[in-house]
Amino acid sequence: MRVAALIPAYQAAAHLGEVILRLRALPAPPDILVVDDGSRDATAEVARQLGARVLCFAGNRGKGNALLAGFEALRGDCDAVVTLDADGQHPPECLPDFVRAAEAGADLVLGRRERTPNMPWERRFANDFSSRWTAMLAGQTVSDSQCGYRLHRSALLARTPISPGRYELETEIIVRAARLGFRIAEVPIPTVYANEESHMRKTRDVPRIVGSLLRLGFEGVAPPPEMRRARAGGGGR
Repeated sequence: MRVAALIPAYQAAAHLGEVILRLRALPAPPDILVVDDGSRDATAEVARQLGARVLCFAGNRGKGNALLAGFEALRGDCDAVVTLDADGQHPPECLPDFVRAAEAGADLVLGRRERTPNMPWERRFANDFSSRWTAMLAGQTVSDSQCGYRLHRSALLARTPISPGRYELETEIIVRAARLGFRIAEVPIPTVYANEESHMRKTRDVPRIVGSLLRLGFEGVAPPPEMRRARAGGGGR
């Protein structure tokens, strides 16, 4: 399986180099694409110096737009795209576990973070709430809907309609892919929290995620044209 690692990055110069080096050290290292989401530090320079392919935005457009641009740039280059964060919270050494789950038949492999005291309580509550809601909409097991460490098969990315956005894009992929018949699996990953600052903003991104879940619930009754076209074209396998 040809795998690419897609890293959306914003102000990540302090940690990105270690992430890339650890990906390079894997027994089967993936191709690496870093999408610099309008950083004002040396994020892009660090990535280039370590041999990663780099796509830069002139200004900050949000994680969802960075992922969309990365998916498009990698179209046709690989069998699966693994997304992981630039700040070191997603251990690169877990990537082979995602690949094994895909080779066993999964189309979308989600990281499932261990619930530990290191995870801030408000994140734990919000993630549990949104994960239960997402699982209900998807009709498949979803234990950690907000974890950005994932593997997406190329067929899923080609057939699943994805709307531009910020963090809510990750929830949309889960629900829409499941409704198109794609299979979801999970792999456990460690929970790593150090001094990194989250770029998610409660007053901006949490309402957008809730709004996305409400919209996706309505889509179950009245699918939008893009989902009707995707179903007519044949989703899943």
